[in-house]
Amino acid sequence: MVTWTPSLADRPGPKYLRIADALAEDIYAGRLNVGDKVPPHRDLAWRLGVTVGTVSRAYAEAERRGLLVGEVGRGSFVRAGARSAATLDMPSIGGPQTIELAINRPPTAPAVKAFSEALMAQAVNPNLAELMNYQSHTGLWDHRASGAAWLRQRGVDARTETVLVINGVEHGLAAAFMALADPGEAVLVEELTWSGTRALASLMGLRLKPVKMDDQGLDPDAFEAACKSTGARLVYLNPNIHNPTSTVLAEDRRQRIADIAQTHNVTIIEDDVYGFLMPNGPPPLAAYAPDHTVYVTGASKVMAPTLRVGFARMPENRVGRFSAAARAANWMAPPVLAQIVADWIEDGTAGRLAAAILADVERRQAIARRCLGGAQFRMAPGSFHLWLTLPEPWRAQEFVDAGRGRNLSLAATDLFVPGRAETPHAIRVSVTAPTDLGDLEEGLNRLRDLLSGQPEPCLAVA
Repeated sequence: MVTWTPSLADRPGPKYLRIADALAEDIYAGRLNVGDKVPPHRDLAWRLGVTVGTVSRAYAEAERRGLLVGEVGRGSFVRAGARSAATLDMPSIGGPQTIELAINRPPTAPAVKAFSEALMAQAVNPNLAELMNYQSHTGLWDHRASGAAWLRQRGVDARTETVLVINGVEHGLAAAFMALADPGEAVLVEELTWSGTRALASLMGLRLKPVKMDDQGLDPDAFEAACKSTGARLVYLNPNIHNPTSTVLAEDRRQRIADIAQTHNVTIIEDDVYGFLMPNGPPPLAAYAPDHTVYVTGASKVMAPTLRVGFARMPENRVGRFSAAARAANWMAPPVLAQIVADWIEDGTAGRLAAAILADVERRQAIARRCLGGAQFRMAPGSFHLWLTLPEPWRAQEFVDAGRGRNLSLAATDLFVPGRAETPHAIRVSVTAPTDLGDLEEGLNRLRDLLSGQPEPCLAVA
């Protein structure tokens, strides 16, 4: 059982909802993990100074939201999939005045008209009945062909037979880990890595081994040393607009990293979810080491989040194991949505939407530079987020907690730290999370004011 005592201060509404909201926030931030047992009703009620009935109502509300599961005689536990469920609650944490700066989501406005027209086109599609049926778990051949053509625009040597349709990037990464790693095995990652990878590794019993990076991305010398010392067979990399640091792996490092991976027979799992927002960016790692790279990308960041469709390209000798794992994890991507994505690739809509999203991001980045001009941060062209270095004496979690007091929802930096590595004194700030540009400016102004302040003094412990 974890020792969990939520803070109910600065939260609106009935106490039981405040407890449920605090639970959602701590699950989202990674302070509570799948399988953690939350305190018994009576214990938490005593600690919070509320009635047992209030805690019971809070836990019932959390179960309704998909955050907890109760087991007779054992207690209540954080359930599998709770973080995804908690994400739905995040914009309301702290009340209606909260400004969301935590979630990396693209603006949806550019895609609304195109998506509406695409749905109407599918309604009269003579193949609709077939699209509504079960399909091959690798995806329809025509959809795979469109995906291969799309990947070739990124400089990937993609053929239809080596490209599979996946249900978004996270599904592709899960299939890659399932297919290519054994429980307990070490997987190399950048020293800060996407939170979804941490969650997958935890569920699959994989040990993430952080490798040093700097403002140019992964350090090739550190990577080579890690290959030798760990004997790892896999490395997961996010080289383009890295999440969370916004770095872009330097072009002169890509060939060397590819060479090291080939020398040590390490398979690269390349997450290029933001690559299509870099029209003049460097080639992906898959272009340097095609026989040692599983390349994964998707439509959700560069077209619309509702399109849970992506493509994975891999060496021909990996297709069988990957497709079996993809089938076990999800069976198939939704064919109707895959048809929309394929149509958009073929008729140029995909490129136009990516360009529109990129233009929106540029406007938001200009606001960020204006509001945070005196702060130290990194923000690559096309990046949905910036990586903000905190001034002394701020620590990351103190700053996130203080932001909550200013009605700001910020991502906890601990989410991106693999293993027991030290948490940096920096935070990821999403510039695309607020729908309204005025809300973005207001949120960044609150952030700037917070940076100029001081954390609350800590109490001494005897």
